[in-house]
Amino acid sequence: MNKTIKYTLKIIVIGEPAVGKTSLVKKFITGQFSKDYRSSIGTNIFTKYIKLENDIDIKLQLWDIAGQERWISMRPSYYAGAKGIIIVGDLTRRNTFDQIEKFWILDVKQYCKYAPIILLANKNDLGFELSETEINSLEKRTTAISIIHTSAKTGENVESAFKIISKEALKVFY
Repeated sequence: MNKTIKYTLKIIVIGEPAVGKTSLVKKFITGQFSKDYRSSIGTNIFTKYIKLENDIDIKLQLWDIAGQERWISMRPSYYAGAKGIIIVGDLTRRNTFDQIEKFWILDVKQYCKYAPIILLANKNDLGFELSETEINSLEKRTTAISIIHTSAKTGENVESAFKIISKEALKVFY
């Protein structure tokens, strides 16, 4: 008889404005994609229950945190208790990946020292401003576990990205 194990994981989703953070989360939660862009205010919190291998039930609390600079003073409180970090870059905008290294990695390392990090190279369905070599180089220069190419529009690798960060968080915290 298999015993169901339950964990609650707070996962924060961060990155520059308009990289697709909310679209990725909504695609994962509802399976839907919206073309309408609305800037997040502060943070949006979503919940989804998932099952991993070995009957491990997870309650994911996804904190979609606004990327605008005006929310910088609130981020430490949003980061509190995070068990995993997803940092999103937009493949059509090189500067969003520059900011991952210059700001986002440093920011989360200050407040979430032990939480595993994955990078999402989002908008994989559109043109790229970065080469695969540049993307792989960023992974090596950061403490990210991996970089996953995603598309909130097509759903490519969206579910697997959230499952990967969940598995990594379980390894670190439980």
